[in-house]
Amino acid sequence: MRSHIRFRRPPLRLLLLAGAALTPATAAAQEAAVIDDAIVVTAQKREQNLQDIGLSVTALGGASLDSMGRQDVTALAGQVPSLQVAQYSPTITVFNIRGVSQNDFADSQEAPIAFYNDEVYVSALGAISSQMFDLERVEILRGPQGTLFGRNATGGLVQAITKRPTSTFEGFASVTVGSYGQIATEGAISGPLSDTVRARLSVTTNHHGGYLENRIGKDLGNSRFFGGRLQVEADVGENGTLLVKLQGLRNDDETSGGIYTHVAAGFDEDGLGYVLGPTEDFWETCGGCDVFGYRDSDNDPFTGDYDRNGYFDRKFWSATVRYEHDFGGTQFTSITDYQDLRKRYGEDTDMSPLPIFDYDTAQDLYQLSQELRLSGDTDRLNWLAGIYGLKIKTENAYQIDASSILEFMENYGGTQKTESVAVFGQVEFKASEALSLIVGGRYSWDWKKYDFTHAENGVTDFVFNSTTNPDLAKQTFKNWSGKIEIDYRPSDDVLLYASVNRGTKSGGFGVQAFAPIDPATLPYDQEVLTNYEGGFKATFANRAVTFNGSVFHYDYKDYQAFSLEGLSQFVTNRPAKVTGFEGELTLRPATGLLLSAFLTHLDTKVKGITLPGGRVADRKMPQAPAWSLGGMLRYAFPVGPGSLAFQTDWKYDSAQYFSTFNAPIDHEDSHVVGNVRVSFETDDDRWVIAAFVNNVTDKEYRIYNLDLGAALGTSNQTYARPRWFGGSVTYNF
Repeated sequence: MRSHIRFRRPPLRLLLLAGAALTPATAAAQEAAVIDDAIVVTAQKREQNLQDIGLSVTALGGASLDSMGRQDVTALAGQVPSLQVAQYSPTITVFNIRGVSQNDFADSQEAPIAFYNDEVYVSALGAISSQMFDLERVEILRGPQGTLFGRNATGGLVQAITKRPTSTFEGFASVTVGSYGQIATEGAISGPLSDTVRARLSVTTNHHGGYLENRIGKDLGNSRFFGGRLQVEADVGENGTLLVKLQGLRNDDETSGGIYTHVAAGFDEDGLGYVLGPTEDFWETCGGCDVFGYRDSDNDPFTGDYDRNGYFDRKFWSATVRYEHDFGGTQFTSITDYQDLRKRYGEDTDMSPLPIFDYDTAQDLYQLSQELRLSGDTDRLNWLAGIYGLKIKTENAYQIDASSILEFMENYGGTQKTESVAVFGQVEFKASEALSLIVGGRYSWDWKKYDFTHAENGVTDFVFNSTTNPDLAKQTFKNWSGKIEIDYRPSDDVLLYASVNRGTKSGGFGVQAFAPIDPATLPYDQEVLTNYEGGFKATFANRAVTFNGSVFHYDYKDYQAFSLEGLSQFVTNRPAKVTGFEGELTLRPATGLLLSAFLTHLDTKVKGITLPGGRVADRKMPQAPAWSLGGMLRYAFPVGPGSLAFQTDWKYDSAQYFSTFNAPIDHEDSHVVGNVRVSFETDDDRWVIAAFVNNVTDKEYRIYNLDLGAALGTSNQTYARPRWFGGSVTYNF
């Protein structure tokens, strides 16, 4: 097929009693428990204390990331308020913050939750997974961030900050073994090459077998991943610094494509899928069967009958050059970046032992970006101004092979080119010791060009480009982002803020799999989100208590709503709204004891959605549970030549949907997921030995679903990984 396409949870009471009994612990145990205290972030393109900025930000430092164990990027959702992550395969990673996301699985699409690596925008959804190794921290910024970060940060962003080269020799090496034969490694070595040059080399691997048992073939969901990063930093003159970073990621012939669980489905009067009962013969094939007469033999979501092994191959590399110069009161920064992605993906879409329906994609993408900015500060004024340019070319090919039984094969795709230029600036004026005003803005120009063709059974039946459709295939988008914020600090330990933020996401083009195709349905317009937000950040009891909270209302114009109608993908612009609140609490009641918790509420609505059956209705936004509640407990105490730490984190999500249609089959019930970790660290910080259990209750819950009830009598549903045991050994030097 590839040749066709080129292109046991520790009781809280006992831990609290133990903390009270062991209060006079050593300094080493105290340091082990105080994770990410007074963390520094760059949410406003300069280093600031997390508690000093009037933004809803969560930052996870190195210690927090290490304590999460060797998990994929979806583990962030268990630690961060209002964050959901859908990664139904490494081929695409989609973040959702406060209900804002983009669920179209076409490779050419960009998301309204941007992903950044060291201030560099990563446009390709297929390039996000596996970039989070050897990190200083991860920052999650909620709400529109278009002023400083760009046109595609409508709902916020996730930024990974890597560890930079050091002027002293250091490093670490870590080995993790886990379920399904997992062997994962991570390590780095850093230090000076001369008096003025420093370097850091980071490497990582992750290999494990498939966790989705295929009764008739090779198991699905394995990993064969390799990653590396080289950074060289040099002093240039007395006030300049040049950093060159090369990074590469490779997934080699993984069976992680289409790790779906089969379920038979029918559809209701609105054309929306629902799960068939075991004796319900909706398709007149057999009780509980799909349209082709297949029914899975058990209710185990991690077993199936797949006539084809899905695959995932990816090669991604990037090169970044960053130059900074201090002119004395004014800082100049230049960031130049190039990215290259080659990705091949295939799946058994029908999830049955019959060769009914296979789906394959290929993507070749390059991206070039340049940011130039100046910034400065005085006693009362901080300012920043800059210009940003971006160029993306993505060549995408898609194939639906249903030739064996249904006697059709669809080949479609083409080239999308994007060019963007933006100017931006922000000023923060300190009117008094207690009151500050922040004003910022950004103006963006986007030019997009689309060349798309479709063929069925080898015969081209649709062509869409600047020649055939000159008014549709070339689109220009111009828009502005901005913010006004007032910060009031009644005391050194309390910050109150109120803001209005406006963010935009560029328009684009959809991908449709079947003719006839109306050319007017391919382009979709840009979206605009205006956020009205107020919040507070407070620290008490000599930093032993931190309490942050915010309330917000999103006025969403032309929300880019994704839907699957039949087997074709559509993006339409609809008005929407989101109202909610968030709260985060961190407590350090005793030496060695750390507790944190968060609570979020979302009320979402997308207006005027036309359902497949023709009825128009308001719907909830996808992946937006009304309530989320999470918490973490960590207790560390001295044992022999080091300290022993127990940690557990849990998260509750109320019910949610996976699509804008809110189909019954897209409804995911509320669920609770937890992790447990035990670690021992020597007093000299050299050795860390840990054991962990992720998804400790072995909870079965979905992280993705695609309703194919009306088309194939089934649904592509992906479950989060089952319970995962493991242990790791880390040596720091």
